[in-house]
Amino acid sequence: MAPGSLKRVSSADGGVSPPTTKRRLATTTTNKAVANFFKPASEKEPEKVTFQVLHETVLVARYENAKTAPRPKPVKIAAFDFDDTLITTKSGLKFARGEDDWQWWNATVPSRLKQLNADGYAIVVISNQAAISLRADAKVPNGMRSLNNFKGKVMAVFKALDLPISLYAATGHDIFRKPRAGMWEQLLKDYGLADAGDVDHEKSVFVGDAAGRAEDKPAKNKKDHACSDRDLAANVGIGFKTPEEFFLNEDAKPFTRTFDPGRYLQAELTSQTDSTPVVFIKKNDLDLVLFCGSPGAGKSTFYWQHMQPLGYERVNQDTLKSRDKCMKVATKHIEDDRRSVVVDNTNADIETRAAWIALARRLKVPVRLIHFTASAKLCEHNDTVRALCGDLMNPEKRMMLPKVAFTGFASRYREPKVEEGFQDITKVDFKFEGTDEQKAQWQKYWIS
Repeated sequence: MAPGSLKRVSSADGGVSPPTTKRRLATTTTNKAVANFFKPASEKEPEKVTFQVLHETVLVARYENAKTAPRPKPVKIAAFDFDDTLITTKSGLKFARGEDDWQWWNATVPSRLKQLNADGYAIVVISNQAAISLRADAKVPNGMRSLNNFKGKVMAVFKALDLPISLYAATGHDIFRKPRAGMWEQLLKDYGLADAGDVDHEKSVFVGDAAGRAEDKPAKNKKDHACSDRDLAANVGIGFKTPEEFFLNEDAKPFTRTFDPGRYLQAELTSQTDSTPVVFIKKNDLDLVLFCGSPGAGKSTFYWQHMQPLGYERVNQDTLKSRDKCMKVATKHIEDDRRSVVVDNTNADIETRAAWIALARRLKVPVRLIHFTASAKLCEHNDTVRALCGDLMNPEKRMMLPKVAFTGFASRYREPKVEEGFQDITKVDFKFEGTDEQKAQWQKYWIS
Protein backbone atom coordinates (compact mmCIF):
# COMPACT_ATOMS: atom_id res chain seq x y z
CA MET A 1 0.00 0.00 0.00
CA ALA A 2 1.29 3.37 -0.93
CA PRO A 3 2.04 5.80 1.88
CA GLY A 4 -0.92 7.94 2.73
CA SER A 5 -3.50 5.61 1.06
CA LEU A 6 -6.61 4.48 2.95
CA LYS A 7 -7.07 0.89 3.95
CA ARG A 8 -10.58 -0.48 3.82
CA VAL A 9 -11.43 -3.15 6.39
CA SER A 10 -13.84 -5.84 5.26
CA SER A 11 -16.47 -7.18 7.57
CA ALA A 12 -17.08 -10.89 8.12
CA ASP A 13 -19.77 -11.01 5.42
CA GLY A 14 -17.46 -9.43 2.89
CA GLY A 15 -18.86 -5.87 3.19
CA VAL A 16 -16.87 -2.76 3.88
CA SER A 17 -17.01 -1.23 7.42
CA PRO A 18 -18.42 2.31 7.64
CA PRO A 19 -16.21 5.20 8.84
CA THR A 20 -15.97 5.66 12.63
CA THR A 21 -18.74 7.83 14.02
CA LYS A 22 -17.50 10.86 15.96
CA ARG A 23 -18.67 10.93 19.60
CA ARG A 24 -20.82 13.95 20.47
CA LEU A 25 -19.80 15.85 23.61
CA ALA A 26 -22.49 17.22 25.88
CA THR A 27 -22.33 20.98 26.21
CA THR A 28 -23.44 23.24 29.01
CA THR A 29 -23.29 26.34 26.82
CA THR A 30 -26.72 27.78 26.09
CA ASN A 31 -27.81 29.19 22.74
CA LYS A 32 -28.34 32.51 24.50
CA ALA A 33 -24.73 32.51 25.75
CA VAL A 34 -23.42 31.69 22.26
CA ALA A 35 -25.51 34.42 20.71
CA ASN A 36 -24.31 36.91 23.31
CA PHE A 37 -20.67 35.95 22.65
CA PHE A 38 -20.92 36.90 18.96
CA LYS A 39 -22.77 40.17 19.55
CA PRO A 40 -20.93 43.46 19.18
CA ALA A 41 -19.64 44.78 22.51
CA SER A 42 -22.22 47.56 22.52
CA GLU A 43 -25.07 45.02 22.28
CA LYS A 44 -23.82 42.44 24.76
CA GLU A 45 -25.69 41.84 28.00
CA PRO A 46 -23.61 43.02 30.97
CA GLU A 47 -22.17 40.43 33.32
CA LYS A 48 -24.38 40.02 36.38
CA VAL A 49 -21.38 39.50 38.69
CA THR A 50 -19.06 42.49 38.92
CA PHE A 51 -15.86 42.87 40.95
CA GLN A 52 -14.25 45.96 42.39
CA VAL A 53 -11.21 46.61 44.60
CA LEU A 54 -11.56 49.21 47.36
CA HIS A 55 -8.89 50.60 49.70
CA GLU A 56 -6.31 48.31 48.00
CA THR A 57 -7.19 45.34 50.25
CA VAL A 58 -10.97 44.83 49.95
CA LEU A 59 -12.49 42.83 47.09
CA VAL A 60 -16.17 43.62 46.48
CA ALA A 61 -18.43 41.42 44.33
CA ARG A 62 -22.00 42.28 43.39
CA TYR A 63 -24.70 40.30 41.67
CA GLU A 64 -27.12 42.54 39.81
CA ASN A 65 -30.62 41.18 39.54
CA ALA A 66 -33.51 42.86 37.74
CA LYS A 67 -35.87 41.62 40.46
CA THR A 68 -34.22 43.84 43.08
CA ALA A 69 -36.92 45.82 44.84
CA PRO A 70 -36.37 49.04 46.82
CA ARG A 71 -36.00 48.31 50.53
CA PRO A 72 -37.77 50.61 52.98
CA LYS A 73 -35.68 51.99 55.81
CA PRO A 74 -34.71 50.87 58.34
CA VAL A 75 -33.14 48.11 56.27
CA LYS A 76 -32.84 44.57 57.60
CA ILE A 77 -29.43 43.08 56.85
CA ALA A 78 -28.64 39.36 56.77
CA ALA A 79 -24.85 39.04 56.69
CA PHE A 80 -22.94 35.79 56.32
CA ASP A 81 -19.43 34.46 56.43
CA PHE A 82 -18.58 32.55 53.24
CA ASP A 83 -16.49 29.42 53.78
CA ASP A 84 -17.97 26.84 56.18
CA THR A 85 -21.10 28.96 56.50
CA LEU A 86 -22.69 29.26 53.04
CA ILE A 87 -20.43 26.75 51.30
CA THR A 88 -17.87 24.08 52.08
CA THR A 89 -15.43 22.11 49.95
CA LYS A 90 -16.57 19.09 47.95
CA SER A 91 -13.14 17.54 48.45
CA GLY A 92 -13.45 17.61 52.23
CA LEU A 93 -10.19 19.56 52.44
CA LYS A 94 -9.88 22.66 54.57
CA PHE A 95 -8.89 24.80 51.57
CA ALA A 96 -10.51 24.46 48.15
CA ARG A 97 -8.44 22.85 45.40
CA GLY A 98 -9.93 25.12 42.75
CA GLU A 99 -12.90 27.25 41.83
CA ASP A 100 -15.13 24.18 41.34
CA ASP A 101 -14.30 22.64 44.71
CA TRP A 102 -17.41 23.82 46.55
CA GLN A 103 -20.87 22.74 47.56
CA TRP A 104 -23.57 24.22 49.76
CA TRP A 105 -22.83 23.97 53.48
CA ASN A 106 -26.31 22.49 53.73
CA ALA A 107 -29.04 21.87 51.17
CA THR A 108 -31.25 24.43 52.92
CA VAL A 109 -28.88 27.36 52.27
CA PRO A 110 -30.19 28.50 48.83
CA SER A 111 -33.86 28.34 49.79
CA ARG A 112 -33.23 30.13 53.09
CA LEU A 113 -31.38 32.97 51.36
CA LYS A 114 -34.11 33.31 48.76
CA GLN A 115 -36.70 33.54 51.52
CA LEU A 116 -34.66 36.27 53.22
CA ASN A 117 -34.62 38.18 49.93
CA ALA A 118 -38.39 37.77 49.60
CA ASP A 119 -38.77 39.07 53.17
CA GLY A 120 -36.95 42.28 52.23
CA TYR A 121 -33.51 41.58 53.69
CA ALA A 122 -30.35 42.94 52.13
CA ILE A 123 -28.08 39.89 51.82
CA VAL A 124 -24.32 40.38 52.10
CA VAL A 125 -21.27 38.19 52.59
CA ILE A 126 -18.44 39.42 54.83
CA SER A 127 -15.35 37.25 54.66
CA ASN A 128 -11.68 37.28 55.67
CA GLN A 129 -9.52 36.08 52.76
CA ALA A 130 -5.90 36.73 53.73
CA ALA A 131 -4.70 33.87 51.49
CA ILE A 132 -5.49 35.83 48.34
CA SER A 133 -3.69 38.87 46.97
CA LEU A 134 -5.15 41.71 44.95
CA ARG A 135 -1.79 42.31 43.29
CA ALA A 136 1.17 40.24 42.22
CA ASP A 137 2.69 40.11 45.69
CA ALA A 138 5.41 37.62 46.55
CA LYS A 139 4.55 38.01 50.23
CA VAL A 140 1.35 36.01 49.61
CA PRO A 141 2.37 32.66 48.06
CA ASN A 142 0.07 31.77 45.15
CA GLY A 143 -1.97 34.86 46.04
CA MET A 144 -3.04 35.68 42.47
CA ARG A 145 -3.97 32.09 41.69
CA SER A 146 -6.01 32.00 44.89
CA LEU A 147 -7.70 35.24 43.81
CA ASN A 148 -8.73 33.79 40.44
CA ASN A 149 -10.04 30.63 42.09
CA PHE A 150 -11.94 32.69 44.65
CA LYS A 151 -13.53 34.92 42.03
CA GLY A 152 -14.57 31.90 39.99
CA LYS A 153 -16.15 30.34 43.06
CA VAL A 154 -17.98 33.55 43.97
CA MET A 155 -19.37 33.85 40.44
CA ALA A 156 -20.62 30.27 40.52
CA VAL A 157 -22.27 30.67 43.93
CA PHE A 158 -23.92 33.97 43.02
CA LYS A 159 -25.25 32.66 39.71
CA ALA A 160 -26.63 29.58 41.42
CA LEU A 161 -28.51 31.79 43.90
CA ASP A 162 -29.66 34.30 41.26
CA LEU A 163 -30.65 36.97 43.76
CA PRO A 164 -29.27 40.41 44.68
CA ILE A 165 -26.26 39.86 46.90
CA SER A 166 -22.94 41.52 47.64
CA LEU A 167 -19.66 40.15 48.99
CA TYR A 168 -16.88 41.96 50.86
CA ALA A 169 -13.58 40.10 51.24
CA ALA A 170 -10.74 41.46 53.40
CA THR A 171 -7.36 40.40 52.07
CA GLY A 172 -5.20 42.41 54.51
CA HIS A 173 -4.68 42.69 58.25
CA ASP A 174 -6.05 46.21 58.52
CA ILE A 175 -9.24 47.95 59.66
CA PHE A 176 -11.30 45.82 57.26
CA ARG A 177 -10.38 42.42 58.69
CA LYS A 178 -13.00 40.86 60.97
CA PRO A 179 -13.79 41.40 63.79
CA ARG A 180 -12.95 45.03 62.94
CA ALA A 181 -15.92 46.84 61.47
CA GLY A 182 -14.33 48.26 58.30
CA MET A 183 -16.20 46.01 55.84
CA TRP A 184 -19.51 46.60 57.62
CA GLU A 185 -19.03 50.36 57.47
CA GLN A 186 -18.15 50.12 53.76
CA LEU A 187 -21.30 48.17 52.95
CA LEU A 188 -23.42 50.71 54.83
CA LYS A 189 -21.87 53.41 52.67
CA ASP A 190 -22.44 51.41 49.48
CA TYR A 191 -26.09 50.74 50.40
CA GLY A 192 -26.69 54.39 51.28
CA LEU A 193 -27.26 53.69 54.97
CA ALA A 194 -25.60 56.74 56.46
CA ASP A 195 -27.83 57.62 59.40
CA ALA A 196 -28.03 55.75 62.68
CA GLY A 197 -31.67 54.82 62.10
CA ASP A 198 -31.17 53.45 58.58
CA VAL A 199 -30.49 49.88 59.76
CA ASP A 200 -32.87 47.69 61.74
CA HIS A 201 -30.28 46.38 64.19
CA GLU A 202 -32.80 44.29 66.12
CA LYS A 203 -33.80 42.23 63.07
CA SER A 204 -30.39 42.17 61.38
CA VAL A 205 -28.08 39.20 61.92
CA PHE A 206 -24.60 37.95 61.21
CA VAL A 207 -24.10 34.22 60.63
CA GLY A 208 -20.65 32.67 60.84
CA ASP A 209 -18.66 29.68 62.05
CA ALA A 210 -15.93 31.62 63.91
CA ALA A 211 -17.94 31.64 67.11
CA GLY A 212 -15.56 30.68 69.92
CA ARG A 213 -17.10 27.24 70.49
CA ALA A 214 -15.10 24.53 72.24
CA GLU A 215 -14.52 21.08 70.76
CA ASP A 216 -17.58 18.85 70.94
CA LYS A 217 -16.16 15.31 70.90
CA PRO A 218 -19.50 13.40 70.98
CA ALA A 219 -20.70 15.38 67.94
CA LYS A 220 -17.21 15.22 66.34
CA ASN A 221 -17.14 19.01 66.05
CA LYS A 222 -13.73 20.66 66.23
CA LYS A 223 -12.96 23.75 68.24
CA ASP A 224 -13.71 26.96 66.36
CA HIS A 225 -10.58 28.55 64.91
CA ALA A 226 -11.58 31.98 66.25
CA CYS A 227 -14.42 34.09 67.64
CA SER A 228 -14.16 36.84 65.03
CA ASP A 229 -17.63 36.40 63.51
CA ARG A 230 -19.37 36.62 66.88
CA ASP A 231 -17.16 39.57 67.81
CA LEU A 232 -17.97 41.44 64.58
CA ALA A 233 -21.69 41.14 65.31
CA ALA A 234 -21.09 42.56 68.78
CA ASN A 235 -19.00 45.41 67.37
CA VAL A 236 -21.72 46.55 64.96
CA GLY A 237 -24.63 45.91 67.30
CA ILE A 238 -26.57 43.12 65.57
CA GLY A 239 -27.54 39.58 66.51
CA PHE A 240 -25.36 36.55 65.89
CA LYS A 241 -26.00 32.91 64.99
CA THR A 242 -23.83 30.00 63.97
CA PRO A 243 -24.69 28.16 60.72
CA GLU A 244 -26.11 25.30 62.81
CA GLU A 245 -28.38 27.68 64.69
CA PHE A 246 -29.49 29.63 61.62
CA PHE A 247 -29.92 26.94 58.97
CA LEU A 248 -30.59 23.84 61.11
CA ASN A 249 -32.38 25.45 64.09
CA GLU A 250 -29.98 23.83 66.56
CA ASP A 251 -29.63 25.15 70.10
CA ALA A 252 -26.84 27.58 70.85
CA LYS A 253 -23.59 26.07 72.14
CA PRO A 254 -21.36 27.51 74.89
CA PHE A 255 -18.52 29.71 73.75
CA THR A 256 -15.54 31.58 75.14
CA ARG A 257 -13.59 34.55 73.87
CA THR A 258 -9.81 34.39 73.94
CA PHE A 259 -9.76 38.08 74.81
CA ASP A 260 -12.55 40.34 76.09
CA PRO A 261 -11.54 43.98 76.67
CA GLY A 262 -14.73 44.62 78.61
CA ARG A 263 -13.48 42.75 81.64
CA TYR A 264 -10.68 45.27 82.10
CA LEU A 265 -13.26 48.05 82.29
CA GLN A 266 -15.50 46.14 84.68
CA ALA A 267 -12.76 45.00 87.06
CA GLU A 268 -13.32 45.85 90.70
CA LEU A 269 -11.38 48.78 92.03
CA THR A 270 -8.25 47.83 93.88
CA SER A 271 -6.07 49.81 96.23
CA GLN A 272 -3.24 49.62 93.70
CA THR A 273 -5.11 50.78 90.63
CA ASP A 274 -7.61 53.30 91.91
CA SER A 275 -7.95 54.40 95.53
CA THR A 276 -4.16 54.61 95.75
CA PRO A 277 -3.01 54.55 92.12
CA VAL A 278 0.53 53.50 91.31
CA VAL A 279 2.83 56.46 91.85
CA PHE A 280 6.47 56.34 90.97
CA ILE A 281 8.26 58.35 93.63
CA LYS A 282 11.55 59.95 92.70
CA LYS A 283 13.95 58.74 95.40
CA ASN A 284 17.28 59.89 93.96
CA ASP A 285 18.64 63.15 92.62
CA LEU A 286 20.05 61.24 89.66
CA ASP A 287 19.25 57.71 88.56
CA LEU A 288 18.53 55.34 85.67
CA VAL A 289 15.10 53.71 85.39
CA LEU A 290 14.41 50.69 83.16
CA PHE A 291 10.96 49.87 81.82
CA CYS A 292 10.21 46.16 81.40
CA GLY A 293 7.12 45.11 79.46
CA SER A 294 5.70 43.91 76.17
CA PRO A 295 5.05 46.22 73.23
CA GLY A 296 1.60 47.70 73.82
CA ALA A 297 1.80 47.44 77.61
CA GLY A 298 1.50 51.21 78.10
CA LYS A 299 5.16 52.05 78.70
CA SER A 300 5.35 55.19 76.57
CA THR A 301 2.02 56.50 77.88
CA PHE A 302 3.29 55.99 81.42
CA TYR A 303 6.44 57.95 80.60
CA TRP A 304 4.55 60.97 79.24
CA GLN A 305 2.02 60.98 82.07
CA HIS A 306 4.25 60.18 85.04
CA MET A 307 7.96 60.28 84.28
CA GLN A 308 8.38 63.35 82.11
CA PRO A 309 6.72 65.58 84.77
CA LEU A 310 9.38 64.31 87.21
CA GLY A 311 12.13 65.58 84.90
CA TYR A 312 13.20 62.26 83.35
CA GLU A 313 14.70 62.16 79.87
CA ARG A 314 13.61 59.26 77.61
CA VAL A 315 15.70 56.97 75.45
CA ASN A 316 13.89 54.57 73.15
CA GLN A 317 15.37 52.00 70.81
CA ASP A 318 12.52 52.33 68.28
CA THR A 319 13.65 55.92 67.80
CA LEU A 320 17.43 55.56 68.19
CA LYS A 321 17.61 52.18 66.39
CA SER A 322 20.27 50.47 68.54
CA ARG A 323 21.10 49.77 72.17
CA ASP A 324 24.57 51.29 71.75
CA LYS A 325 23.03 54.56 70.58
CA CYS A 326 20.58 54.47 73.49
CA MET A 327 23.46 53.99 75.93
CA LYS A 328 25.44 56.87 74.44
CA VAL A 329 22.46 59.23 74.71
CA ALA A 330 21.67 58.03 78.25
CA THR A 331 25.30 58.57 79.28
CA LYS A 332 25.26 62.11 77.92
CA HIS A 333 22.05 62.97 79.80
CA ILE A 334 23.44 61.63 83.11
CA GLU A 335 27.09 62.76 82.87
CA ASP A 336 26.80 66.03 80.96
CA ASP A 337 23.25 67.23 81.60
CA ARG A 338 22.87 65.75 85.10
CA ARG A 339 19.42 64.52 84.14
CA SER A 340 17.84 61.20 85.17
CA VAL A 341 16.94 58.81 82.34
CA VAL A 342 14.13 56.36 81.56
CA VAL A 343 14.98 53.48 79.21
CA ASP A 344 11.67 52.99 77.38
CA ASN A 345 12.38 49.60 75.81
CA THR A 346 10.98 46.11 76.46
CA ASN A 347 14.09 44.94 78.39
CA ALA A 348 12.65 41.43 78.42
CA ASP A 349 15.66 39.31 79.36
CA ILE A 350 18.25 39.27 82.12
CA GLU A 351 21.17 39.83 79.73
CA THR A 352 19.71 43.05 78.32
CA ARG A 353 18.93 44.38 81.78
CA ALA A 354 22.43 43.41 82.97
CA ALA A 355 23.98 45.66 80.30
CA TRP A 356 22.03 48.66 81.63
CA ILE A 357 22.81 47.77 85.24
CA ALA A 358 26.50 47.70 84.33
CA LEU A 359 26.20 51.14 82.73
CA ALA A 360 24.51 52.56 85.84
CA ARG A 361 27.38 51.21 87.97
CA ARG A 362 29.97 52.84 85.69
CA LEU A 363 28.06 56.11 85.96
CA LYS A 364 27.73 55.62 89.73
CA VAL A 365 23.94 56.12 89.79
CA PRO A 366 21.20 53.88 91.23
CA VAL A 367 19.17 51.80 88.78
CA ARG A 368 15.47 51.12 89.30
CA LEU A 369 12.85 49.20 87.27
CA ILE A 370 9.16 49.64 86.45
CA HIS A 371 7.49 46.34 85.53
CA PHE A 372 4.44 46.50 83.20
CA THR A 373 2.41 43.33 83.73
CA ALA A 374 -0.13 43.45 80.84
CA SER A 375 -0.72 40.08 79.14
CA ALA A 376 0.27 39.36 75.54
CA LYS A 377 -3.34 39.46 74.26
CA LEU A 378 -4.02 42.74 76.06
CA CYS A 379 -0.87 44.24 74.57
CA GLU A 380 -1.78 43.05 71.07
CA HIS A 381 -5.22 44.60 71.54
CA ASN A 382 -3.73 47.91 72.70
CA ASP A 383 -1.33 47.99 69.76
CA THR A 384 -4.10 47.26 67.24
CA VAL A 385 -6.45 49.91 68.62
CA ARG A 386 -3.63 52.44 68.68
CA ALA A 387 -2.56 51.76 65.09
CA LEU A 388 -6.03 51.60 63.50
CA CYS A 389 -7.90 54.40 65.31
CA GLY A 390 -5.98 57.25 63.72
CA ASP A 391 -5.29 60.45 65.60
CA LEU A 392 -7.88 59.56 68.25
CA MET A 393 -5.55 57.00 69.85
CA ASN A 394 -2.27 57.33 67.96
CA PRO A 395 -0.67 60.77 68.21
CA GLU A 396 2.76 59.26 67.43
CA LYS A 397 1.32 57.62 64.27
CA ARG A 398 2.77 54.20 65.09
CA MET A 399 2.27 51.30 62.69
CA MET A 400 0.61 48.08 63.82
CA LEU A 401 3.18 45.54 64.98
CA PRO A 402 3.32 41.97 63.66
CA LYS A 403 2.41 39.12 66.01
CA VAL A 404 6.07 38.15 66.24
CA ALA A 405 6.66 41.33 68.25
CA PHE A 406 4.51 39.89 71.04
CA THR A 407 5.52 36.24 70.72
CA GLY A 408 9.17 37.31 70.55
CA PHE A 409 8.89 39.26 73.78
CA ALA A 410 7.14 36.32 75.48
CA SER A 411 9.90 33.91 74.43
CA ARG A 412 12.66 36.19 75.79
CA TYR A 413 10.86 37.39 78.90
CA ARG A 414 12.23 36.59 82.32
CA GLU A 415 10.53 38.18 85.30
CA PRO A 416 12.75 40.94 86.71
CA LYS A 417 14.09 40.50 90.25
CA VAL A 418 15.59 43.00 92.67
CA GLU A 419 18.53 40.61 93.04
CA GLU A 420 19.66 41.50 89.52
CA GLY A 421 20.90 44.79 90.97
CA PHE A 422 17.86 47.09 91.12
CA GLN A 423 17.25 49.50 93.95
CA ASP A 424 13.55 48.58 93.72
CA ILE A 425 10.86 47.37 91.30
CA THR A 426 7.49 49.10 90.82
CA LYS A 427 4.72 46.98 89.27
CA VAL A 428 2.19 48.66 87.00
CA ASP A 429 -0.96 46.75 86.08
CA PHE A 430 -2.81 48.00 83.01
CA LYS A 431 -5.72 50.37 83.54
CA PHE A 432 -7.49 52.08 80.67
CA GLU A 433 -7.41 55.84 80.82
CA GLY A 434 -9.00 58.02 78.16
CA THR A 435 -12.00 60.00 77.00
CA ASP A 436 -15.45 58.49 76.49
CA GLU A 437 -14.83 58.53 72.73
CA GLN A 438 -11.55 56.67 73.15
CA LYS A 439 -13.17 54.23 75.56
CA ALA A 440 -15.94 53.45 73.04
CA GLN A 441 -13.32 52.40 70.51
CA TRP A 442 -11.01 50.62 72.95
CA GLN A 443 -13.72 48.34 74.36
CA LYS A 444 -14.59 46.87 70.94
CA TYR A 445 -13.15 43.56 69.73
CA TRP A 446 -10.09 44.23 67.58
CA ILE A 447 -8.19 40.93 67.55
CA SER A 448 -9.29 37.38 66.82
